[in-house]
Amino acid sequence: MESEERRLDLPDATYLVARVGVASLTVFMQWWWVNQLPVASQRDLHFAGAALWVLGTVFTVAAVLVWPRVDMSKALAFTLPTDLIALALLTAAVGQHEDPYYALFFAGAVIHAVKSSLPQRWMGASLLALSYVLGHVLGGHVLVSPSTYPFLLGKVAILVAFAWVLGRIITEQTERAFSLEVESEQVEALNAQLERRVAEMQAVAEVSDMLHSTLDVDSVGGDVLDVILKLLGWDAISVFVVDTTTNETVFSATRGVASRSAKFAYSSGESVTDSYGLEGSFGCFEVLEYHKLLVVLCADSRLIESIDENDRRVIQAVAAELAVAVENAQLYRLTRRLANTDELTGLYNYRYLQQRLDEEISRARRYNKTLSFLMIDVDDFKRINDTYGHLVGDSVLRELGEIMKSTVREVDVVVRYGGEEFSVILPETDAAGAFIVAEKIRENVAMHRFKDEDGEPSIKVTVSIGVANMPVHADDKESLLRAADDAVYYAKESGKDRVRAPRIRLTRFGRPVEAPSTSGRSGEDA
Repeated sequence: MESEERRLDLPDATYLVARVGVASLTVFMQWWWVNQLPVASQRDLHFAGAALWVLGTVFTVAAVLVWPRVDMSKALAFTLPTDLIALALLTAAVGQHEDPYYALFFAGAVIHAVKSSLPQRWMGASLLALSYVLGHVLGGHVLVSPSTYPFLLGKVAILVAFAWVLGRIITEQTERAFSLEVESEQVEALNAQLERRVAEMQAVAEVSDMLHSTLDVDSVGGDVLDVILKLLGWDAISVFVVDTTTNETVFSATRGVASRSAKFAYSSGESVTDSYGLEGSFGCFEVLEYHKLLVVLCADSRLIESIDENDRRVIQAVAAELAVAVENAQLYRLTRRLANTDELTGLYNYRYLQQRLDEEISRARRYNKTLSFLMIDVDDFKRINDTYGHLVGDSVLRELGEIMKSTVREVDVVVRYGGEEFSVILPETDAAGAFIVAEKIRENVAMHRFKDEDGEPSIKVTVSIGVANMPVHADDKESLLRAADDAVYYAKESGKDRVRAPRIRLTRFGRPVEAPSTSGRSGEDA
């Protein structure tokens, strides 16, 4: 049976117990008191009423406890006809004896007021009042004594009025409870929205702090995506920032998906199936365009389609912060490049040379490495300016920078020292190796023909190069620069178009000694 699984509330349980008690009382009344009445018709009416009430009670208890789809209101509707007839018969039988069953009419009105809807309350109360009147008419009580009419009507009026008042109260309480429940749900919804907005604001603030705490946006890109994934509840996402003028991707970050799938989905503009752990198709959409930057987000196509307006606003806010951070990083890199770059030749400038020499010397000392430095001076450059003009002179300097960059390694640093002077930092290069590099530069310049004012390659240029090494010729930055400058001056004195080392070098005790001199165009053996 399902009676063990079904739980009754207190009013339903109380009603069932009371009904069973009333059924027991009617049986007792039939056996002990009614059987003593002298009129057989009264005994028969009472027996019929008691039997109907007992049958209605058995049906109600069985329906409520056995059948799960039958609640108390349905049971009351099913047993109402039999209850009305039973109460009318019981009233007809013993109504003239202090009307003992009037309380059942009253209780019935209360039960229907509590458990039934508004129309059923009125119908139930009206039928109970009618049953009460018919019971008295059937028993002949009102016909015997007309003086009982006012009392009868008063009881009927009290029965109906009580049912109306109680029903009204219950209706108002039900409406108030429903209104409170609706308001509670609205408050919960508002609280959920407030918590969501707070979480979104915190996420945007956290992303803003990350992006504006550094000018290296790439280093925090993954952390930014982690915040977005946590907020949206997604598993995978990719973000690209594109320079619309060059169609170049200037920033990209990926979380939870193969970067190849993300880049292919973005570049092709089509949804793709990721073969590296993401279920479903992977698509992209443009989130925001800021100045010349376009922010593109890629994720599972189903998640993109499910984005609501609130999520879209948050994503746009994060994208705006990201675009500003990327633009600031670009401006910072441009500023650094302009600050460290010679405008004419595109080589590093004197400022960068000082900074880089400090770094390379510190690194050479830390790891016990050697470091070489070349100082390069263009021979008779004033003659070129005087003969061909300054525009041609500037062109010669630019071509010289390109020749030097193409001759040295990628790790070597070519710098325009100033005017017609250049220098090259050679990390982890000993004096002999530096001499070879310097000789290659000298030969390449000497073999090259530079363009004149007509664009014809007719100008011949030579350079004098000084080679200095640390720790052979110097033990710090100032002495290294001084040694290289001495070497290039020595090359000029020796006839130009030469490579020379300093005329002094350091011993292992750090004392300067006179360097041996050599003859020939290439200079001394470093």
